[in-house]
Amino acid sequence: MNTPIARTAAAAIMAFFLLLPLMADPASLVAQGRSLQARDDWYGAIESYQEAVRGNPGYADAFRGLAECFYALGEYEKAMTEAEKAISLRKNDTALTDLRGFILIGLGRLDEARQTFQGVLAKAPNDIQARFGLGEIEIASGRISAAGAEYSEALRRNPSNRQALLSLALVSYGTGNGALARDYAEEALRYYSDDKVAYYVYAWLASAQGDLGEAERYVRKALALDPAYDDANALFASVLYRDGRLAEVIEACNSRISRNRSAPGAWYLRALCLMESGKPSEALASAVTGLEITPEDEVLRSLYEGILLDFYAIESSERHPASKWHAARATDYERKNLSDQAVFEYRRALTLNPYDIDSRVGYAKQLLTRGYPARYLGQLEFIQSLGKATTAVNDAVEAYKKALSSSIAVKWSIDPLYLDKSSVDIGLYWLSSHSASAHPDAVRITASVLADAFVQENRFTVRSASRASSSYSEAFRLSRTAGEDYFGLLSFEEGDRNIKLSLDLYLSSSGALAQKFEVFRTGNDRYVNGIRRLMQTVSASMPLQGRLLKRYQGQGVINLGKADGISEGDKFDILRKDALSWANEGIAVNYDPENVLGSFTVTSVEGDISLGTLARTGFYDRINPGDSVVLQRKDAEGAAGVAVNGAPRTSSPALLELIRKIR
Repeated sequence: MNTPIARTAAAAIMAFFLLLPLMADPASLVAQGRSLQARDDWYGAIESYQEAVRGNPGYADAFRGLAECFYALGEYEKAMTEAEKAISLRKNDTALTDLRGFILIGLGRLDEARQTFQGVLAKAPNDIQARFGLGEIEIASGRISAAGAEYSEALRRNPSNRQALLSLALVSYGTGNGALARDYAEEALRYYSDDKVAYYVYAWLASAQGDLGEAERYVRKALALDPAYDDANALFASVLYRDGRLAEVIEACNSRISRNRSAPGAWYLRALCLMESGKPSEALASAVTGLEITPEDEVLRSLYEGILLDFYAIESSERHPASKWHAARATDYERKNLSDQAVFEYRRALTLNPYDIDSRVGYAKQLLTRGYPARYLGQLEFIQSLGKATTAVNDAVEAYKKALSSSIAVKWSIDPLYLDKSSVDIGLYWLSSHSASAHPDAVRITASVLADAFVQENRFTVRSASRASSSYSEAFRLSRTAGEDYFGLLSFEEGDRNIKLSLDLYLSSSGALAQKFEVFRTGNDRYVNGIRRLMQTVSASMPLQGRLLKRYQGQGVINLGKADGISEGDKFDILRKDALSWANEGIAVNYDPENVLGSFTVTSVEGDISLGTLARTGFYDRINPGDSVVLQRKDAEGAAGVAVNGAPRTSSPALLELIRKIR
């Protein structure tokens, strides 16, 4: 037959056979994927593996390659899907079981991962990858020394193993043995003199120990082996920044961005250097562009907002987009009934633009929802003072003035907006960091954001230092000279998907350690959520103390209320202000029971003040406005309001990230 359909079919068959020699077979595609994977071209490798799977849906090696690539990109759910497909095709492959274990660690399922690796070792005691997996679990759990034991066992079984040597170098540094860390890294380089990762790890260690010259020399060797090695380029820029070579840093960042516009931290460091070079407008433009490309970079956003706050006037229109961004997030949190987050975002929006009426109305409504009508009224009256009140605002002001006419504040002629509730003065300091993270000097920015977060806690006055301290003793001296109650040494550590904030709080009077605080966060919004959680934890740790504002016969009003966690029936000791002092250790207030003037028992609570009955101690009534009040002990363990920091030991995000880079 020579019909049109027959001729078309024949042509298609002929075209297929003509193209067949040009089509790569699945094995070639997998080999190509491996080659691309070795160059860290994860997306190109994924494409090759996917083509291989299309050609052979039962190709286990292609699924394994996909799992490895998605794992490297931090897409752990997708990596697990592909790994399970590979395992179903090759059930007894311990390498695939190990891969599944590493993915489980990435998913945070540490117990399952441990069982997986222990199962592998029960069948194959010499499986070194399972040892590495157990070591990674220990690091993820904060047990760095235990991780070292696993890596040592792997090295014992294979004395020249590159991964074991470099892992031991990193955990040695993590346990404070910098000399041993360098020894292991040098041993790795003796065996693998052409390995870019070995040079990178050595450079990272040198940088972490403050040896910038050595760090630069070794990171250049890594780049000589692979000029496109982004981790090495990032470390190179970080070393240059710490050496004060800002123009070279900007050039290095431009080079990274030209290869990959979403290179982690590149826009941040570029904006930071431009700002420090006295070019705030260029720094702002760089930060804005960076956020358009990497909107998930929370530290860059904080830098961007810091530039606005430091270099642009309150009335500047440049502040408006940043304020609107936070307001939109606040609205989204409102829809999800996440009040704490909504309040935090509204406060940040108003810090950037105090005259944003929509944000102030939204914030006011949040205060009303949380049970603070006086604060709600105060926000609306502020809008009126700006001459921007709407009919709805004016009506609400009139209605709530009437509703609050019988409140404690009105009856006792107290304006809550002008209350001085501060009873704790904290200075935030940090030490010069040798960190080679994606965001050098991020701890300085973090200290500023944390201090701003404390604005919502009226009992605190928190200031962040303008520069790094050279040592603990310098921070102690500065804080004591400033007359602060406490000083905190803040540290910030980050990995690809995790952050850890640590605050060591010391008594400014003696320099003694009061308490350690630690917050570990992962997932989206980890930075801002970590800062908010750290602020809440520190606040909860402080004993409740305030002042007696007014008294009339057997009644009085104190400057603590519902917002401070006060409830009806709470009982306070009353003392002269000079009779109180901070404890010599821990977080508590000291006073001699003999100096107690009387007691105050809460009978009615409002947002920022409380009404109560007074009872004197002894024959004479010596209680006066201005005296201090301290919440009485509620149990035998300590002062009420003092929260014991029971934070578990957590992982080192930077160390965990580095360990994962050397597989």
